[in-house]
Amino acid sequence: MKNSSRRRRATGAVAVTAAAALVLSACGGGDDNGGGDNGEAAQGVEGGGTVSAYNCEPQFLVPGNSTEVCGSWVLDSLFTGLVQTDLETNEPMPGVAESWDTEDNQTWTFTLGEDWTFHDGEEITAQTFVDTYNWVVDPDNAQQSANFFDNFVGYQEVVDGDAEEMEGVRAVDDYTLEIELTEPFSPLPDMLTYTAFYPMPSVAYEDIEAFEQAPVGNGRYMMDGEWEHDVQIAVERFEDWAGEDPGLPQRIEWKMYTDIETAYLDVQSGNLDILDAAPPNRRATVESDFGENYADFDTSSFTYMGLPLYQEEFQDVDVRHALSMAIDRQAIIDAIFDGAQTPAANIIPPALSDAGEGNCEFCEYDPEAAKELYEEAGGPTDLTIYFNSGAGHEEWVEAVSNQWQQNLGVENVEFESLDFAQYLALHDEKEVTGPYRLGWSLSYPSAQYAMEPIYATGASSNYAGYSNEEFDDLINEANAETDPDTAAEMYTEAEAILLEDMPVIPMWFSNYLVVHSDRVDGDSIFMDQATYTHLEDVVVTEE
Repeated sequence: MKNSSRRRRATGAVAVTAAAALVLSACGGGDDNGGGDNGEAAQGVEGGGTVSAYNCEPQFLVPGNSTEVCGSWVLDSLFTGLVQTDLETNEPMPGVAESWDTEDNQTWTFTLGEDWTFHDGEEITAQTFVDTYNWVVDPDNAQQSANFFDNFVGYQEVVDGDAEEMEGVRAVDDYTLEIELTEPFSPLPDMLTYTAFYPMPSVAYEDIEAFEQAPVGNGRYMMDGEWEHDVQIAVERFEDWAGEDPGLPQRIEWKMYTDIETAYLDVQSGNLDILDAAPPNRRATVESDFGENYADFDTSSFTYMGLPLYQEEFQDVDVRHALSMAIDRQAIIDAIFDGAQTPAANIIPPALSDAGEGNCEFCEYDPEAAKELYEEAGGPTDLTIYFNSGAGHEEWVEAVSNQWQQNLGVENVEFESLDFAQYLALHDEKEVTGPYRLGWSLSYPSAQYAMEPIYATGASSNYAGYSNEEFDDLINEANAETDPDTAAEMYTEAEAILLEDMPVIPMWFSNYLVVHSDRVDGDSIFMDQATYTHLEDVVVTEE
């Protein structure tokens, strides 16, 4: 998923989709009230209690239309897809589907559990997924995530109006679903964990606008009343959930804030339990503000400076290398983000097993070598730098430009900033003429999603205009590979090509500072690869 900021989050990402962020570790805050010196787990209140958390106002609450974290976070509690992600291994695990099988990575068979129902009691069968997937893809329904189905057989025919349903999604019987793809794609189980693939009940199709105000899902939690816009969304534990790990809190309340500083103060005062994206400027005082009630999570939220390779002045790889080597990432992170980022030496998030060892030769700060390389390659003396406005990027983008001027001899720098929708339109029209800021988060934990949508020839988010046949072939081979270890090696090789060609300059992976009240056990707070804090696992210790 592309991201303009944590709280758009956005298109995909979603853009991510998407994404989309993998947790490496949680640190800070001592044992974080996690059960005392004897290491025993904290005791939760009887019944599970209520936990409240900061959120921003969702854009949508329909699974196929949610492409930002604020809404998708809520939907993640309300719905369960065919497949879920194991939060310890980041591997796909059973959801509604008990198991799946494929011989060629192109035709997949999913065996569904027989005890799954929606919150209103409607049974979930293979036909439920057939109906849902076809509804999402139908152009008349204008769902933002429809393109996640573009490798399903029959997708294009439906989009073009030549068919009413996708040929590649079939209910073999009540509890057997078959999905046929246009080409082999090994990360399909990972992709099916994404919001767009959640099942919807028949009541949704009767009045989708009414459904959105109180979605009826099949997840651990069910709506308690309607979506109170700009106020809160409240859910109660669904006691008949068919999965193995039901939610711990009895009730979850997402409180909508327009000002994150207000949320921070509300956690301090005990009026809010969890703020999962505390302002970076609060890092210097978080220990005095919260004592042990905080944790720090590394994520896969990736920020980069892209380079428009359709512009002649950026086609020389030495120019791109020099621009990267002239950036002191750590100095910017320390000065502007209070250390709240991890310098990037990868394209694939380091917590994914497919990532390389961080051997990005040209991500190392070396201003003298950069200047020599830039001058020999005839790098441009005038630059226009682009970024989306209103998301806090101004200061660090200016810091990058200052380093380019100081270290490379760039003489003139201009800035172009637009709101995110206009900004992406400018990219779509290939009217960006200089380095540009963008981000990407994993909508599902796969090296494929970290690379293919942004760098494959002709890909929808390939705003750099990058094309490398060897890279494309490796991605396609990895997608088709039936052995996971072999596929991982291929993805790593593909990443090495990107780090050498450098169509984008890796900047950093974001760290999120989570603060919490005394009412919850800090050791039970966990943020996953998509920067979702898993409220269903939070232990409430006080009512």
